Amino acid sequence: MRFPPPKAAGVLTAVGLALGLAAIPAPAYAAPITCDAKALVTAIDAANLAGGGTVDLAANCVYSLDAVEPAAGGNGPNGLPVITEAVTVNGANSVIERATAAGTPKFRFFEIGGARGELTLNRITLRNGDPTVLGTEDGGAILVNANRVLTVNNSVLTGNTAHEGGAIASLGGSSTRISGSEFTSNSAVAGGGGLFNLGGGIAILSTTMSETSTTVSETPVAETPTTVSETPVAETPATVSETPTTVSNNTTTASNNSTTVSNNTTTVSNDKADCTCTGTIRGTGAQAL
Repeated sequence: MRFPPPKAAGVLTAVGLALGLAAIPAPAYAAPITCDAKALVTAIDAANLAGGGTVDLAANCVYSLDAVEPAAGGNGPNGLPVITEAVTVNGANSVIERATAAGTPKFRFFEIGGARGELTLNRITLRNGDPTVLGTEDGGAILVNANRVLTVNNSVLTGNTAHEGGAIASLGGSSTRISGSEFTSNSAVAGGGGLFNLGGGIAILSTTMSETSTTVSETPVAETPTTVSETPVAETPATVSETPTTVSNNTTTASNNSTTVSNNTTTVSNDKADCTCTGTIRGTGAQAL
């Protein structure tokens, strides 16, 4: 199947740190694989062990993952082995998804870590990733650890969820480049419905982000009613010469006064990046690449 070239460079959004993207070395291992989720796991393991390589996915295949790979680094569960070398995954109308069957555990797809982890994705759809076992995990589809590298070309990330970075979370010192891709229907609880960048270098070219959302909510607060009461005061009669003046049995009472504030809710949704597309990008400490 032939794929069209990336969209015209007229659509351009770039934010990030002044760091050049590290050059990805030529792959050392090639692994054409069958349309089978276990074969995909095995191929990525083999590429890591070989010091890097290329994994070619079967055309028009849906790789439906339903299990978690052994955890590494305490960043939440992953459906595929952590990328520790320079690995390229090529698709041909190929999909990697988290299975929708009841009982499927939560996980993202890719975590880029190790001492030399670099990942390039070409013409792949990643959908339904969700690593939020504790509710604080970032990167619904991909987590780019500090000083690691991610490149996404002509791909689709859709329906992914995380605490921050509904589709991708890039941590400090990382380098992320996205070109000719589409982010849609991703969501985050705290920030970056489509993409969250924490001080890393990031460039986005010819990419559409739509229907991504970030929701920040506050728990309604109910205040306990406050009661102020005064003890009745009896004043001593006062007498003025020859003109009796009597003040007696006067009382002042304030009781059962209450102040209640409840059901206060603040919702911020559908945050959008300032680009020619719609969606959400959140970054902290970022500069242009």
